[in-house]
Amino acid sequence: MSHGLGAYLIRRTFSALLVLFAISILVFLILRLTPTDPVEVLLGQKYDAETADVLREKYGYADSLPIQYVKYIGNLVQGDFGISTRRLDFTANEIVLPRLWVSARIGFFALLIAFGLGIPFGIYAALNRGRNRDPALIGSWLAIDAIPVFVSAPIIQWLFALQLGWVDLSFEGVFHKNMILPVLLIALPGVAGIARFMRASIIQVMSEDYVRTARAKGLRNQTIVLQHITRNALLPLLTVIGLSLPGIFAGSLFVELFWGIPGIARESLDAILANDYDIILGLVLFGSFLFVMVNILIDVAYGFVDPRVRIGVVRSAV
Repeated sequence: MSHGLGAYLIRRTFSALLVLFAISILVFLILRLTPTDPVEVLLGQKYDAETADVLREKYGYADSLPIQYVKYIGNLVQGDFGISTRRLDFTANEIVLPRLWVSARIGFFALLIAFGLGIPFGIYAALNRGRNRDPALIGSWLAIDAIPVFVSAPIIQWLFALQLGWVDLSFEGVFHKNMILPVLLIALPGVAGIARFMRASIIQVMSEDYVRTARAKGLRNQTIVLQHITRNALLPLLTVIGLSLPGIFAGSLFVELFWGIPGIARESLDAILANDYDIILGLVLFGSFLFVMVNILIDVAYGFVDPRVRIGVVRSAV
């Protein structure tokens, strides 16, 4: 069984490396072939041909595209994501990593709240299917989800910061009380989708034969719901949780702009507007790496949780 899982992981890792390699080439060419010159953007009105040539030589833009790519990959393997053309004294690592850490902490708490609320609400709605509580509950969360962040953020700032004075609009770290509202703004709209998915999964499991058999045996309703229905309904949710994990590093642009949070979403926008090659390429590769690795982890998690998947992996490896 372990041999089959090991062979499967080797195949998936190899295919993941090929995908990342193809993405790196594609994004590298797209960035380098854009008509916007980052050196011209950097110099602005102070543009001078001699200075521009010096900067192009410094950043390696004077080399041919294949040589530029080989140098970039060589540095990337050593953990060097390049140099930012917007901030001459900082490397891409020094700019990206702190902002990733800020967005990741906010995204983690938002994800925790979204699933912490979405799962029980979805279970409750499914168990009350056919009653008024079901559409009222799901409809309320859908109404929250329908409000755009750029509409709700100013209203919440005005109410809780300016009128009630419960928080202020300064950024004082992720664990400060001022971060409660930004985290909730990111988390609450996502509850609706999780609750609906969990509701559908619960309803599907409730129609299974083993659930009817458990009821026929006279088991308590609480035991049936917790051990037979909810436990099996959570299996498809592994995919949703896994695919949501890369999102904790993505940040929320509107939330970061409204609260002045130095997160990765705001940095990504600034890098795109300035055509900051190394920052953009590093972010794309990092996001692609997370997405690919999460997919592998989801498959492995299914193998440990569901024996049928584990057996299928072993048979495919034989």
